Amino acid sequence: MKIGELAKTAGLTAQTIRYYEREGILPEARRRYDSGYREYEEEDLERLRFIKHAQGCGLKLADIKILLEWENLPNEACPDVQELLKERIGELDAKIREMRSFSKSLKRLLAACESSGDSRCAVLEEFGKRSS
Repeated sequence: MKIGELAKTAGLTAQTIRYYEREGILPEARRRYDSGYREYEEEDLERLRFIKHAQGCGLKLADIKILLEWENLPNEACPDVQELLKERIGELDAKIREMRSFSKSLKRLLAACESSGDSRCAVLEEFGKRSS
C-alpha cells in the first residue's frame, strides 16, 4: 500500500510516517521501481499500531524504539521491559501528583476570585505577588 493509504488506515499523517522512518522506528519503505512511490506491507501497519498503542500508554518514542528492538528477544528482554515500564510508571505518578497540585492551586485561586467583592481580580493580584 502507498503512504496515504497506510496513514489513513493507521490514523496517522504521511508526515508522521516519514518522521518514524527518519527516526528508525519504522523501517524505511521499499520504493516502487517504476514510480518511486513508497510501498508498505501489512507488518508496517502492525508496527504503527504497536507504536500508537504504546504512545497511548504514555511511553516516549525513545522507549518505543527500545521496545521494538527487544521485540525479537521476548524472553531475554522481559526483565528489561519490566524495568522500563516501572520507570515510566514512576514518572507518570509524579506528573499526576504535580497536576493534582496545580489543580488544587487553581481551585484555591478561583475560590478567592469568586468570593472577592473587590473590583480587582484576585487571581491576577496573586500571580503579580509571586513575580515580584
